[in-house]
Amino acid sequence: MAGTGANGRQLKGGYRATVKTVQLARLLYTESVRLLDLYKERESFPQTAVSGDHLVSVPRPAPQLPAGERVWLVHTALGQCQGLLDRAIVLEDTELGLPGDKENTEYLSQRKVVKERLGHLLQSTKSLLLDGGATATVGTGQERTVEPDGGLFALKVWIYRIIQDVVYWTNMASETLPMAPVEAVNETRKMARNRRKGKRVGRR
Repeated sequence: MAGTGANGRQLKGGYRATVKTVQLARLLYTESVRLLDLYKERESFPQTAVSGDHLVSVPRPAPQLPAGERVWLVHTALGQCQGLLDRAIVLEDTELGLPGDKENTEYLSQRKVVKERLGHLLQSTKSLLLDGGATATVGTGQERTVEPDGGLFALKVWIYRIIQDVVYWTNMASETLPMAPVEAVNETRKMARNRRKGKRVGRR
């Protein structure tokens, strides 16, 4: 049974698929935190977070939104994360030129893992949405991808913020997805009850 959101976003209602997606999101969250830690160590960033707005422009899924809409927002945000991370990797390799020492080898290996699993999570969340989210278009994060022009340090901070966004949205996925199928079914049943109630009122 599918659940319908206010804007027509529908979930397929696959509990098994949702469980696998949640497991992937939690694994990717752990891997992303590790990547952020390695980046901090490599660039000698402080333990405190770099200030600034999220680069991903998708709003946080509000609890009152229908389940399908919240999953769609997470999926869209992950798409923007992917676009940002891909661009960050290109600039990091071309502008910073990482040496091939042990520290950077571990970082590059972790970066590859996060990149690949982010792509898998994006496809997995898409599979939870009926027709991939209908007319939904996954953003590329272009609203806030203006690349820094303040030198290498500004570029390093920008890359740091991108990894932070990956951490944030993979955690959001692991928190949002577990109950989505149950909520979608409940929403569908409530809509059906309201329709039946409306028909009874109309016949009076």
